[in-house]
Amino acid sequence: MAEQKRNKRPFEEPSEKINLTLNIKSQDGTICGFKANPSSLMKDVFKAYAKKKQIIDYKTVRFFFDNQRLRSGRTVNELGLQDGDMIDAMLYQDGGGPAN
Repeated sequence: MAEQKRNKRPFEEPSEKINLTLNIKSQDGTICGFKANPSSLMKDVFKAYAKKKQIIDYKTVRFFFDNQRLRSGRTVNELGLQDGDMIDAMLYQDGGGPAN
């Protein structure tokens, strides 16, 4: 009798998609909510904010959480963000030196 090979797959729990709502507060006081999952890159959240606010390049905005600047290459999970957290968005300004 020929021995039948069985595909043995390890038991996997069904993966749940957990969506978090991250709120971004801009300098003018408006708040925008964005859905993200824990493995989402912050870059994607930043781009979505820029698109919603009609900002051409998301890099002209600085994003802060608890007075710490958020980096675009990190994930939501790496930063420890939780559902409902408030992120501050501020337009980047260069200069500020004394007038002559």
